[in-house]
Amino acid sequence: MVRKRNARHAVPTVIIHQPSSQPAQVVEVIERQPQMDQGAIMMQLAQLVAQQQSKAAEAPQTFTVKEAAEYLRCSTWTIYDLCRTDSIPYFKVKSRYFFRRHELDKWISGNTNACHV
Repeated sequence: MVRKRNARHAVPTVIIHQPSSQPAQVVEVIERQPQMDQGAIMMQLAQLVAQQQSKAAEAPQTFTVKEAAEYLRCSTWTIYDLCRTDSIPYFKVKSRYFFRRHELDKWISGNTNACHV
């Protein structure tokens, strides 16, 4: 793995203070510790959880052919072929094909082979 030279690292700030009255060999190192505010950390955590939940809620419920192909991990030609043979649940608006997520999930469940181990 190659690191960038100018990459920022999450390290504490180190301040080197060298008084002019002392010899150059004596160096005092002062390390600044970040203030840990429990309330602020909990608020940030709550905001992150709320953002993740809103992203999950914003997930599309209707797919285009390309999105359905990505969801099913196959090619768009396979999706068009499945639509042509009425093997997959879809609906059309003019000449465009659309797919509902919950119907695709039911279709996947119905077409899954039961393996007995």
